[in-house]
Amino acid sequence: MGKRMGNLAAALLASASLAACAPALSQTDEYSYRETDATLVVQNNNWTDMTLYVLRDGTRARIGAVNGLGQARFKLSSALVGGAGDIRILADPLGAGERFVSHPLNIMPGQEVRLRLENNIALSSYSIW
Repeated sequence: MGKRMGNLAAALLASASLAACAPALSQTDEYSYRETDATLVVQNNNWTDMTLYVLRDGTRARIGAVNGLGQARFKLSSALVGGAGDIRILADPLGAGERFVSHPLNIMPGQEVRLRLENNIALSSYSIW
Protein backbone atom coordinates (compact mmCIF):
# COMPACT_ATOMS: atom_id res chain seq x y z
CA MET A 1 0.00 0.00 0.00
CA GLY A 2 2.87 2.37 0.83
CA LYS A 3 4.47 1.88 -2.59
CA ARG A 4 1.15 2.58 -4.32
CA MET A 5 0.71 5.84 -2.35
CA GLY A 6 4.28 6.82 -3.23
CA ASN A 7 3.60 6.25 -6.96
CA LEU A 8 0.38 8.25 -6.73
CA ALA A 9 2.15 11.11 -4.98
CA ALA A 10 4.91 11.09 -7.62
CA ALA A 11 2.33 11.15 -10.44
CA LEU A 12 0.49 14.06 -8.82
CA LEU A 13 3.74 15.96 -8.32
CA ALA A 14 4.75 15.39 -11.95
CA SER A 15 1.39 16.61 -13.29
CA ALA A 16 1.48 19.66 -11.01
CA SER A 17 4.97 20.58 -12.18
CA LEU A 18 3.95 20.20 -15.84
CA ALA A 19 0.95 22.46 -15.28
CA ALA A 20 3.22 25.04 -13.64
CA CYS A 21 5.41 25.11 -16.79
CA ALA A 22 2.46 25.81 -19.08
CA PRO A 23 1.88 29.48 -19.91
CA ALA A 24 -0.98 31.13 -18.09
CA LEU A 25 -4.01 31.84 -20.27
CA SER A 26 -5.86 34.94 -19.27
CA GLN A 27 -9.19 36.06 -20.65
CA THR A 28 -7.50 38.70 -22.82
CA ASP A 29 -5.05 36.15 -24.27
CA GLU A 30 -7.92 33.89 -25.26
CA TYR A 31 -9.51 36.58 -27.43
CA SER A 32 -6.42 38.52 -28.53
CA TYR A 33 -6.33 36.81 -31.94
CA ARG A 34 -9.77 38.19 -32.79
CA GLU A 35 -9.88 41.88 -33.63
CA THR A 36 -13.31 43.41 -33.13
CA ASP A 37 -12.70 46.73 -34.90
CA ALA A 38 -11.77 47.46 -38.48
CA THR A 39 -9.33 50.21 -39.44
CA LEU A 40 -9.65 53.02 -41.99
CA VAL A 41 -6.37 54.45 -43.26
CA VAL A 42 -6.74 57.66 -45.29
CA GLN A 43 -4.08 59.19 -47.52
CA ASN A 44 -5.37 62.64 -48.50
CA ASN A 45 -3.57 63.87 -51.62
CA ASN A 46 -6.19 66.60 -51.99
CA TRP A 47 -5.43 70.23 -51.11
CA THR A 48 -8.51 70.55 -48.91
CA ASP A 49 -9.29 69.06 -45.52
CA MET A 50 -11.75 66.16 -45.62
CA THR A 51 -14.45 65.11 -43.18
CA LEU A 52 -15.06 61.36 -43.26
CA TYR A 53 -18.35 59.58 -42.65
CA VAL A 54 -19.69 56.04 -42.69
CA LEU A 55 -23.04 55.65 -44.46
CA ARG A 56 -25.13 52.67 -43.34
CA ASP A 57 -28.86 52.02 -43.59
CA GLY A 58 -29.64 55.63 -44.42
CA THR A 59 -27.68 57.09 -41.52
CA ARG A 60 -24.42 59.02 -41.55
CA ALA A 61 -21.87 58.64 -38.75
CA ARG A 62 -18.89 60.98 -38.59
CA ILE A 63 -15.55 59.17 -38.32
CA GLY A 64 -13.22 62.15 -38.19
CA ALA A 65 -11.23 64.53 -40.37
CA VAL A 66 -7.94 64.44 -42.23
CA ASN A 67 -5.94 67.51 -43.20
CA GLY A 68 -5.16 68.40 -46.79
CA LEU A 69 -2.07 66.51 -48.01
CA GLY A 70 -2.19 64.54 -44.76
CA GLN A 71 -2.72 61.01 -43.54
CA ALA A 72 -4.87 59.62 -40.73
CA ARG A 73 -5.91 56.30 -39.21
CA PHE A 74 -9.34 55.65 -37.70
CA LYS A 75 -10.95 52.72 -35.89
CA LEU A 76 -14.29 51.57 -37.27
CA SER A 77 -16.15 50.07 -34.33
CA SER A 78 -17.77 46.67 -34.50
CA ALA A 79 -21.14 48.45 -34.41
CA LEU A 80 -20.37 49.87 -37.87
CA VAL A 81 -18.75 46.87 -39.56
CA GLY A 82 -19.64 43.22 -39.97
CA GLY A 83 -23.10 41.80 -39.66
CA ALA A 84 -25.81 42.32 -42.23
CA GLY A 85 -25.63 45.16 -44.71
CA ASP A 86 -22.92 47.08 -46.44
CA ILE A 87 -21.42 50.44 -45.61
CA ARG A 88 -20.09 53.26 -47.74
CA ILE A 89 -17.29 55.68 -46.95
CA LEU A 90 -18.04 59.35 -47.66
CA ALA A 91 -15.26 61.94 -47.94
CA ASP A 92 -16.62 65.48 -47.83
CA PRO A 93 -14.11 68.23 -48.74
CA LEU A 94 -14.31 71.32 -46.58
CA GLY A 95 -15.81 74.17 -48.64
CA ALA A 96 -16.07 72.20 -51.89
CA GLY A 97 -19.13 70.81 -53.64
CA GLU A 98 -17.85 67.51 -55.06
CA ARG A 99 -17.66 64.57 -52.63
CA PHE A 100 -16.32 61.03 -52.85
CA VAL A 101 -18.60 58.12 -51.95
CA SER A 102 -17.32 54.55 -52.16
CA HIS A 103 -19.26 51.65 -53.58
CA PRO A 104 -20.98 49.44 -50.97
CA LEU A 105 -18.30 47.73 -48.87
CA ASN A 106 -18.65 44.55 -46.84
CA ILE A 107 -16.03 45.10 -44.16
CA MET A 108 -15.42 42.44 -41.54
CA PRO A 109 -13.87 43.00 -38.10
CA GLY A 110 -10.09 43.03 -38.25
CA GLN A 111 -9.89 44.22 -41.86
CA GLU A 112 -8.25 47.46 -43.00
CA VAL A 113 -9.74 49.85 -45.54
CA ARG A 114 -7.19 52.02 -47.32
CA LEU A 115 -8.68 55.16 -48.85
CA ARG A 116 -6.62 57.34 -51.18
CA LEU A 117 -8.17 60.73 -51.90
CA GLU A 118 -6.78 62.49 -54.97
CA ASN A 119 -6.77 66.18 -55.87
CA ASN A 120 -9.31 65.29 -58.57
CA ILE A 121 -11.74 63.64 -56.14
CA ALA A 122 -13.29 61.50 -58.91
CA LEU A 123 -9.96 59.66 -59.26
CA SER A 124 -9.91 58.57 -55.60
CA SER A 125 -9.64 54.87 -54.80
CA TYR A 126 -9.88 52.38 -51.95
CA SER A 127 -8.92 48.82 -51.15
CA ILE A 128 -9.72 46.35 -48.37
CA TRP A 129 -6.96 44.32 -46.71
